[in-house]
Amino acid sequence: MKQKKLQWYVNRLSVMGLPEITHRVFSKSKEFYIVSNKKNMENYDVSLVNFGKFLLEEKDLRSIAKFYNNNSDLKENIIEKANSILNHEFSFFNLNKVNIGNDIKWNMDYSSMKSCPTDLYNKLNYRDSHNIGDIKYIWELNRFLHFYPLIEAYTITRDDRYADEIIKQIYNWINNNPYLMGINWTSSLELAIRLISWSYAINTLNLSGYKIPEIVMLELINSIYQHTHYINNHISAYSSANNHLIGEAAGLCISGCLYNLGAISKKWRKKGLSILLEELDKQFFNDGMNKEQALAYHCFSLDFYILSFLILEKNGHKIPKKAWDKLNKIVNVLMHFTDNNFNIPNIGDSDDGYVTGFITDYKKNILSLFNTGAILFNSPEYKYKAKESLDIKNLWYFGAESIDKHNAIKPEKPAEKSKLLKESGYYIFNHDNIKAYFDIGNLGFLSIAAHGHADALSFCLSVNDTEFLIDPGTYAYHSKKEWRNYFKGTAAHNTVMVDDLNQSEIGGNFLWLKKANIYLEKMLSNNNFEYIRAWHDGYIKQKAKVKHQREILFVKTGYFIIVDRLLTEKDNNKYCLNWHLNENCEVKTDSSCYKISQNNQTIKKYIFCTESHKTNIIKGAQNPIYGWVSKSFDIKLPTTTINSFVGSDKNIMFITIIECKNIIKSAELKNNILKINENNKIINYKLNDYLK
Repeated sequence: MKQKKLQWYVNRLSVMGLPEITHRVFSKSKEFYIVSNKKNMENYDVSLVNFGKFLLEEKDLRSIAKFYNNNSDLKENIIEKANSILNHEFSFFNLNKVNIGNDIKWNMDYSSMKSCPTDLYNKLNYRDSHNIGDIKYIWELNRFLHFYPLIEAYTITRDDRYADEIIKQIYNWINNNPYLMGINWTSSLELAIRLISWSYAINTLNLSGYKIPEIVMLELINSIYQHTHYINNHISAYSSANNHLIGEAAGLCISGCLYNLGAISKKWRKKGLSILLEELDKQFFNDGMNKEQALAYHCFSLDFYILSFLILEKNGHKIPKKAWDKLNKIVNVLMHFTDNNFNIPNIGDSDDGYVTGFITDYKKNILSLFNTGAILFNSPEYKYKAKESLDIKNLWYFGAESIDKHNAIKPEKPAEKSKLLKESGYYIFNHDNIKAYFDIGNLGFLSIAAHGHADALSFCLSVNDTEFLIDPGTYAYHSKKEWRNYFKGTAAHNTVMVDDLNQSEIGGNFLWLKKANIYLEKMLSNNNFEYIRAWHDGYIKQKAKVKHQREILFVKTGYFIIVDRLLTEKDNNKYCLNWHLNENCEVKTDSSCYKISQNNQTIKKYIFCTESHKTNIIKGAQNPIYGWVSKSFDIKLPTTTINSFVGSDKNIMFITIIECKNIIKSAELKNNILKINENNKIINYKLNDYLK
């Protein structure tokens, strides 16, 4: 264990420059001062605090209550969730209505029943899953996203039990998590999300006329000061300055607006806003895609921006038009990736993270973001993508006016056309209810590329709003290392693996060493076809010494030809081509043809190779791990993987045909010529140099 820990530190240092190392040494020395000044912080006088403006007013709460009462299913669902929380039954990740008893242990991982000792925050290692359990389970409970059903239920019913439970839990948490003591003081991002949850709850109760006991209010404001002070002194920097930095800046902005503690609040707010505006360009490409190359974090960061900007403007702080325009681009990216059934490829890491707890379902949150985009940018296309229904999160963001604004927008179907996100590196095929995604982007953001996956040249496919070829997701973070490495590794993506190597070298759970770079070579397009060719150098940098080039021809009558060229400098290599299917797919084989069916739809896949190869259909294997999908954090399901492999001392080609519209009668490969019978018309494609 010690040797592994030492190796992680060596790997981590290897991706740091001298400025970052200097910064981290300084930060460690600053921690000594923060700890030594702990007693002064515990006695901070906050009795004269003034409150800023919240997003909503009392009339908005009445409109929200009316909305719930007019939607009985929604109302019943919220009341049921809130009642479960009153009984301390919690559901998140792999826990489903688990009763944790009257005494909530805030440092407990309730999935493993391991708890973390209450020690100074800088002496605790949250990565140590062996001793403290999975930190994600501890932190999720401490984000207080479960407060939102209580807020909603109280707004609907004005039953004091829901408000009392909020106050009781806050008071309990503060008294069981003294300043700087315990695992819940180790991550500024976690503190920021907790701040937001507490703020939504307290401001809603205040608007509703609920009388919060003075002793609780004083303790709460004191803790809010401690939270914000901690965040301000533990801002993520250098290789760690990813979505965490955005969340931390949001925490500074929101706390600085809602709680006027004097000059310090103004400093927090200005610093937070300055960071948010800077990071819009640093963490998002000009095309709108998040640089972490992880769509879940794209949405997560977007939500932080929306909530922060709304609260800032509510309190009189103007957000530049340029920043709002960038948010529009960020929403627009989601529109291109999402089909009409809200299927979106699980590109990069995902941990089921949400900024607020009004919606904690990935697909529904995307719908909500389209509604937000429609209201903010008066977009008919976003309203169409949201299927015209207003969701509860937007009611709680915009209040009563959201209903009128949303109703005034006439939906308009977006044009069905393909899209190149050149900077971020994605080509999205979009024609006649066929939507596919070709990954030509690099690994991730900053030197560690923390949330990127080794998915270079991967390809995902949706036909008639039904997923067929998928990205299997994430599943694990700090625990289950073997599974963590599989889901973020090359074997779990629709691309080619060489010599059992990942395209980029794993250095830790959130750390990559040697990284594959992707190079776009050529693109062509007309009314009949689209063509794109790219390659990556990941295996060239490693002992495999292989160049992987992939070219895709999309014939708009309804099929793809995908050619993988593996060009080697070695005597012998092992090649493995994987195609991961949606968990609901059924596969029937006929020679080189695979019929893949789901929801009364069928696509066909033909797989050829220039060398003798073998293809297996694998589902839910564990040794080695193959054939799994994770739609939610810490939950996995068996799914089907079509796995073709070959060993060769030559340059080889895999040729895959994916037919979406039932027009291919037969296909064969002979002498590097691919012969396709398309509705009794024979078409020959030459493969010698490039697909012709």
